[in-house]
Amino acid sequence: MTAIEDLLALHMVDKQTRGIRSRVENAQLYLDAQERQLAELDAERSDLEHRSKLAQATVANLETEAGSVDERTNKLREELKNSSTTKQYNAILEEINNLKESKGQLDDRALSELEAAEGLTAKIAGVEERIAERTKVRDAARIELDERTAEVADQLSVLEAERALKASVVSEETLAIFDQAADDFDGDSMAPLEEIDRRRLEYACSCCNFSLPFNLVNTIMADGNVVEVCQECLRILYATEELRGALVKK
Repeated sequence: MTAIEDLLALHMVDKQTRGIRSRVENAQLYLDAQERQLAELDAERSDLEHRSKLAQATVANLETEAGSVDERTNKLREELKNSSTTKQYNAILEEINNLKESKGQLDDRALSELEAAEGLTAKIAGVEERIAERTKVRDAARIELDERTAEVADQLSVLEAERALKASVVSEETLAIFDQAADDFDGDSMAPLEEIDRRRLEYACSCCNFSLPFNLVNTIMADGNVVEVCQECLRILYATEELRGALVKK
């Protein structure tokens, strides 16, 4: 077999191997996406819970402060009953009125914080519902990954062994070019020549449509052991049997 024939044989097995692997890889990517979304939802819940605790603590502090105001107000009312002068009476009454105003402000703030805490609690419940739904999707994705992995294990093992055998007859330099192109183009490492205009000797890479000089085309056609790459996409170029037959008839 020529070098190009060896590469084509490797290309066929490599495509099959990548196709099998992609089934598992796609399932893994889907599972990873679900895990990321769950992590984001968990972080959102943690943030909401933290904010809710702060709001509840603020409510508790405001209620304690309001209780102290009530105690002071009740004490002043007793002092008001026992006041002996008009001046003392008016001073106590003024302080009581100021405390009433402060108490009203504290109550308003406490109500606002309580409403905020209740709103956060509702949001937490909503996030927990989304977490429960996403967890079901994640668990299903994990089962799907396990099933696909088990399903293709034997076939993949056979193909990988065959690929290794096909690759062993290819030079290291050529194999490096092949592998790089296969990685870049999802297994499409080789590109057949495309005849644009036979009379004008116009040919191109069939994958990227890059115009090829005829002396390069002639070299590829003449020697199956010559490995040439497209200067645009770096895929390995080759001539199909159909194209060879057409040129021979010419």
